[in-house]
Amino acid sequence: MRTLRTVGSLAVLAVTAMGLVAARPALAADTTPGQAAVFTRGYDTTKVASLTFDLDWRTGTAAENAVSKANLETVLRVFAANGITGGFGMTGRFAEQNPAEAATIAAQGHKIFNHSWSHPDFMTLTQAERWSQLDRTETAFRNAGISSAGWFRAPYRSGYLDAGLNRDLALRGFYINLDWTFDTTGYQAADWATVSARIDRYTVPGAIIVMHVTTPSSDPGNLQLIIDKLKGMGYGFVSPWQAVTKNAFRAKYLAAGGSASPFGAATTAEMVATTTGTAVQRFQRGRFYYSPATGAKFVWNGILAKYVAFGTVTSALKFPVTDEMVGAGGGWYSRFQGGSIYWLAAAGGGHVVQGGIHTKYLALGAEAGFLKYPLSDEVKLTGGYGSQFQGGNIYWTSATGAHEVHGAILARYLSLGGMSSRLGAPTSDEHTVSVGRSNTFVHGSITWNATTGAITVAYT
Repeated sequence: MRTLRTVGSLAVLAVTAMGLVAARPALAADTTPGQAAVFTRGYDTTKVASLTFDLDWRTGTAAENAVSKANLETVLRVFAANGITGGFGMTGRFAEQNPAEAATIAAQGHKIFNHSWSHPDFMTLTQAERWSQLDRTETAFRNAGISSAGWFRAPYRSGYLDAGLNRDLALRGFYINLDWTFDTTGYQAADWATVSARIDRYTVPGAIIVMHVTTPSSDPGNLQLIIDKLKGMGYGFVSPWQAVTKNAFRAKYLAAGGSASPFGAATTAEMVATTTGTAVQRFQRGRFYYSPATGAKFVWNGILAKYVAFGTVTSALKFPVTDEMVGAGGGWYSRFQGGSIYWLAAAGGGHVVQGGIHTKYLALGAEAGFLKYPLSDEVKLTGGYGSQFQGGNIYWTSATGAHEVHGAILARYLSLGGMSSRLGAPTSDEHTVSVGRSNTFVHGSITWNATTGAITVAYT
């Protein structure tokens, strides 16, 4: 009938250079990526581009450093004047030396990616050295109050398509390798004619353009010209946050506020969830799921933790059919194809309700009814299954269906052994009888006397 996990017995309960390249797609089963996905351009197929800068503060003269800082101020000012959200491949040493500037970049909404600590060629490093570069940079980012959200850009673009490098990135929690479509070559102090010609030659829909801040780069001074030229070519601008989302996930992400949404940044590319036509994408705080039957839905917070522990889309729950919903009494719930997950701190967090028990629970008002929130997942019992709730239990067998037992009758039933007792499974919900209330069971009944409070067990 269903796939369950037994946790106890209720009887005793209280690209190419011009395209998106994924080094290896995630295995179908909502698994953690084994390789970072390399973006040499965004998902867009319309005429938009993403503008990004690499930022590494090399120790120079006071005059050189002053120019570099002025360059950064120019870039941020031009971005703001044009309403453009860009991206910055930032080294850890820049963030450590300039935490206020690093925080300002992030505060203005621009996407930060880990560009290593000291800008070495990653293809010359061991795995341990690569991880040290990444970790040291993330520490500097945290100290500056910013985050890469697991985005990386390779110094010198060295090895950006290398399977070993992208494996090492993924093993350290970096699942997006944000590369670029073309470099303006402004870092070589290229003149405007050279930059303009490269824009003409290499700009394609979804292009990610890389520029540089630090002197002697000509990019900051040319930035407004670059923007104006792209506009003249019919191009608009899309932020890196948005560039790595597409289709139904993008629409849902933008409707929630995009980079300002509670979900934060995407932390993976869009991946197959189970079979072709389904999808999952992870974000800093949540995941989006899609199937043709359910559309795009999000799961996050404690409900996501439970869903992940249960097996997500490969479990009996399958795909979500609602976003997370506000429940009665300060809790939350999400509906899935195979049941629901309810979450309430006072009920011990998230629990799964499924199958016939789920149907009965909904009929009784779910968390807004007298049963309130679940205290357990569904568990295997003698001859059937059961779930415990704050206000009682529901039991199910193929012969009897699902029925609730609660209050004083439940207490007596549990004291006798529940479904493993002589009474067997319930065959009715609690109902009114002449003396009070009663439940019938396969081999008898338990009755509560409203006048005396006495509990009577009768066997058949």
